[in-house]
Amino acid sequence: MNSKWLTMVLMATSPVFAADGIITITGEIQGSTCTISGGTSATPGTSADFPVVLDRVQTSALKAENAVAAYKLFFIHIGGGATNCPPQPVAVLFERSSPAISAATGNLINQASASPAGNVEVQIVDVTANRVLNLSLGAPSTSVTIDAAGTATLPFAAQYIAVGGPATPGLVSTNVQYSVTFP
Repeated sequence: MNSKWLTMVLMATSPVFAADGIITITGEIQGSTCTISGGTSATPGTSADFPVVLDRVQTSALKAENAVAAYKLFFIHIGGGATNCPPQPVAVLFERSSPAISAATGNLINQASASPAGNVEVQIVDVTANRVLNLSLGAPSTSVTIDAAGTATLPFAAQYIAVGGPATPGLVSTNVQYSVTFP
């Protein structure tokens, strides 16, 4: 085979690439200067990991698709303790990579292993904006500003929601990971 012919064939079939622009990505990693705690009390808790226990409800409270029940406030506290944060906006990002998030509804899937309730998920409500969060979008909550004392409190709520028909009796257990962001 003629090497000159092979070179011409390869040149004719090789793709040609041209750049139309450049995307420059920048960011900042902050040191952990803010204490994070949470719980169902308006006063700071002791840990960034905390439980929210929803009240027991009858299945009749969740007898129709999209019915909600047991709205329970919880708070994520920023600052206080040994170190305070500088005044700046702060928000909470519920990590969309959390395994319990339903891609279809944006709610938290019931993961109770023993005697799980059926047709029930858990919603997270951004109380500041008075809106249910679609956790599958990975969008941060409404931001608040850390005050001059170096603290901020972000209010949320959790509630049951009937999904796929009326709820059936059983246990509910789920969880979600979160991060504090400084938008």
